Amino acid sequence: MAKQNYTLLPHCSKYAPNLIIVAACDGASSVGQIGNEVARILTKKYPELVRMCCLAAVAAGSPVHIKIFKSARAVLAINGCPLKCASNVLRKQGIEPTYEVTISELGVPKASTLDFDPEIAHQIALKISEDFISKFEKEGKG
Repeated sequence: MAKQNYTLLPHCSKYAPNLIIVAACDGASSVGQIGNEVARILTKKYPELVRMCCLAAVAAGSPVHIKIFKSARAVLAINGCPLKCASNVLRKQGIEPTYEVTISELGVPKASTLDFDPEIAHQIALKISEDFISKFEKEGKG
């Protein structure tokens, strides 16, 4: 097996106070998969500013993961559908999202498929970048 060359992410528990920590839907539908892909795009685009963190661990009550979100510079919740699971999981653990978006409310229909148009994910990532993340980039330069 060939050796893979992976990009390592900043350790979220160590750097959370400097990071926008992202909780994303990864549900078994098109909008759930778009939510996860948007979180991946943003994490890769802004490696020193944005970091995905495990929403399932927060839902399971992991003290380490709850602390990561609570100590974050900001919290971004990316929901897939009107159930808003990402936001609700965070709130049940006492974490208020700084910014939240719901894919299905952006005109993207929910479908029972794991397939999605990657261009839609890129458009939503761009919207979040412009509406939310850009404010933090300017902060760092000021």
